[in-house]
Amino acid sequence: MRVESWTTTDDGAAESSPHAPSARKQDGYQLIPLDNSEMFTRKLVLVRFCLAVRIAFRNCARRLMPLNFRPNPEKIVELLLYLAHARPGADAYQAVKFFYLADREHLARYGRPITQESYVAMKFGPVASTAFDLLNGNPNAMRLAKVNELPFVTEQVPRLWKSPLTYIREPKREVDFDLFSKSDIRVFDEILAKYGKLSFDDLYHITHKHYAYTRAWNARGTAKASPMRYEEMIESEDARKRLVEDVGPVAANF
Repeated sequence: MRVESWTTTDDGAAESSPHAPSARKQDGYQLIPLDNSEMFTRKLVLVRFCLAVRIAFRNCARRLMPLNFRPNPEKIVELLLYLAHARPGADAYQAVKFFYLADREHLARYGRPITQESYVAMKFGPVASTAFDLLNGNPNAMRLAKVNELPFVTEQVPRLWKSPLTYIREPKREVDFDLFSKSDIRVFDEILAKYGKLSFDDLYHITHKHYAYTRAWNARGTAKASPMRYEEMIESEDARKRLVEDVGPVAANF
């Protein structure tokens, strides 16, 4: 096979030489063609570099894009109303646990919670912050939910040496189901069927075993409450990583 190389004449014109080393000068630079092994090596280095960048980006996304869902106050009010229809007599402690268990289950199945509540780990377990504030008549929570009063009757029951406990009584109107998907109601019904009749102690022990709660509670320092993270509600580490990669960048837009 004939191998040609290029040299440059005094007037800048290129001429071919059949015996000179294969090289070409252009604009003062010598272009040396690569053999197949060199080309393969350079391509392999480039592929490895691209893979390293991709892995680094994914790891960064896992750290920087947690599942920061925004609470939906209107939907939270409506789900409390649904609870008044489905389980009248539930107290505030049970209500916030039902919310947590339902959001956790819906997240695991469908990649999003029902209410996008803000959960905190407290002494007696996970607490749905907005629902808890609404049940206790917090003015700011009522304002954010755009309601002057709750659409169900509540009762404050005094307790010895403790603050009064709020109970959910009868509903004042029907539920606006347009705010919910079929899976929202199905999962919440399943949670009520499974946990609705459990005692305070039963709910306490069940939720205290969850990874998200123990992580948040152990990280609280001297605080009485510590924010819980949605991604940590997924018990499987592999499933947790996949969910963060898929949903993390858009979670705040739900």
